[in-house]
Amino acid sequence: MSKKVLFCGGGNMGEGILKGLIANEAADKQNITINELNPQRRDYLSETYEVSVVEDATDAMKEADLIIIAVNPHQVGSVTSNLKSLINENTIVLSIAAGITIESLENQLGSDKKILRVMPNTLIQSGNGHSAACINSNINDDDKTFITKILNALGQTMFINEDMFDTFTAFSCSGPLWLYKTVEALINAGVYSGFSRADARKIVIRNMMGVSQVLEESGEHPSVKIDEMCSPGGVTIEALKMIEDQGIASGFMASVDIAVKKANSIK
Repeated sequence: MSKKVLFCGGGNMGEGILKGLIANEAADKQNITINELNPQRRDYLSETYEVSVVEDATDAMKEADLIIIAVNPHQVGSVTSNLKSLINENTIVLSIAAGITIESLENQLGSDKKILRVMPNTLIQSGNGHSAACINSNINDDDKTFITKILNALGQTMFINEDMFDTFTAFSCSGPLWLYKTVEALINAGVYSGFSRADARKIVIRNMMGVSQVLEESGEHPSVKIDEMCSPGGVTIEALKMIEDQGIASGFMASVDIAVKKANSIK
């Protein structure tokens, strides 16, 4: 891809996105520039990824097709103040700063600018998990195609309304928690049943991967697959009864609900 990409900030999240872009060839190394103030970090990023890393990004800001704001929320204002006079109406500005709305970015950069907010997924290293994206009205279909290609290098992309961002943070970005805890609990159950921890871990992880693949490829509701597994008077229906008796499903729903409420209360 010949489009020029500039990262404003070379921290951990920016590095995670950078890795995805390079690994999936969504951007060419020679067209990537990182604006990073820390000299040790500049040396590390330059040596590790063979991209241009600069302290002064004035020229890169003028030439970039896509600018990724990858700094902490309190640093966004200083970045946008530098960008405002250097970018044009064709430059796409992508912000991953939590809590910084599109309206706020438009106020800082100009309402004529192409702006989107992105909440990256927390499983970038796996290539799975949805990133949430919300765009302003200046972004056209061609821009959206380009954005989707960039974001799909990190996993999958879901365009949602901005008022769902906090809920997305709780349900999707915190989502691996519930799966990690499920895997942890099942590994412990396997050890309790007599398996070595190593063997229990192998069984559970492969089962988890297999279930995910079957559900994605079949498109069926999990209850359909559960019903297929439960023979009358059999082992699986006995296990299912205990799950229902213990209220595990309601426990998950309560945990998700409290996470969503917490995410929406933080301003």
